[in-house]
Amino acid sequence: MLYVFFGTVASVRASYVFNASGLRVDMQETGTRTEFRRVDYGGASEFRPPAFRLLRPVAGRSGVIVCCPHSGRFYPEDLVRSSKLDRLALRRSEDAFVDDLLAASPELGATLLLADFARAYVDLNRSPDELDPDLIHDLPAGDRRVPSPRVLAGLGVVPRTVGDGVEIYASRLSFAAAHARLKEVYEPWHSAIEGLIEAEKQAVGQSVMLDCHSMPASASGVPENDIVLGDRFGASCAPVYMAEAFAFLRSKGLRVARNNPYAGGYATERYGKPARNQHSLQIEINRSLYMVEGAMSKRGSFANVADTLSGLVARIVEVAEARVPRHSG
Repeated sequence: MLYVFFGTVASVRASYVFNASGLRVDMQETGTRTEFRRVDYGGASEFRPPAFRLLRPVAGRSGVIVCCPHSGRFYPEDLVRSSKLDRLALRRSEDAFVDDLLAASPELGATLLLADFARAYVDLNRSPDELDPDLIHDLPAGDRRVPSPRVLAGLGVVPRTVGDGVEIYASRLSFAAAHARLKEVYEPWHSAIEGLIEAEKQAVGQSVMLDCHSMPASASGVPENDIVLGDRFGASCAPVYMAEAFAFLRSKGLRVARNNPYAGGYATERYGKPARNQHSLQIEINRSLYMVEGAMSKRGSFANVADTLSGLVARIVEVAEARVPRHSG
């Protein structure tokens, strides 16, 4: 049986239920190990992880949710068999080790939501209707849209390319195969985010999502940036969160940009509604700070970068707690 998970199986044991949509994970985090389950998929049986892993803070009343949608390292059998790329090439679009960089978030008072499935399989930071007609050979007319620039580049919700436009597949996919990926991975992920946001708003009156990604050094801006913060030009979060994040990171000697070249993607736009007390800030981390990009390995500086990002999360939690409406709880 073929299944590929790059790196150490990380950090949560959760309870699972099966339903008509496939494997789902309970919202209650109970331990420290990802449990793979044997799942009937595509006419065969395979070990697969849940759509997401959730770690809740031991204490705190901030409403901060840290999301890592692109750091998944599980490459399912149906992807590996249909790809014409080797394993290292498949990882070129992965936000490698971002989950490890933010691993301390629950100890700092923030919820941590992690994806296990690889970005090359399903891109969780896309609209569900960003389906690529150049990849899906039988895309129904009712599901066809004017292709977004991302889809035209092969970077739709089911990606056709990795890295610099390198094609993933030897042949095109069926709509049924693409739809199954959305059902198994995409829909549970976004249902989890929606549930967390509503739970935080009910508990403390607000939610603050930090949507964490990594960027190639070559795509970090001119001149090169260490961190790019995106708030959709002020539309996705209260100004204080951008201001505090920018000031904190600059105080650590980092080169920080705002909204250029990344202003915030689909999730930042979808979930950032400051008028409803739900805030979203995208954080892009230059991969060269903490890893050797070509080798997909951590640098000696990794621990220092993780400490800096832990400090950032702690600062945002502090700011968020100070803004919790007095009537909440």
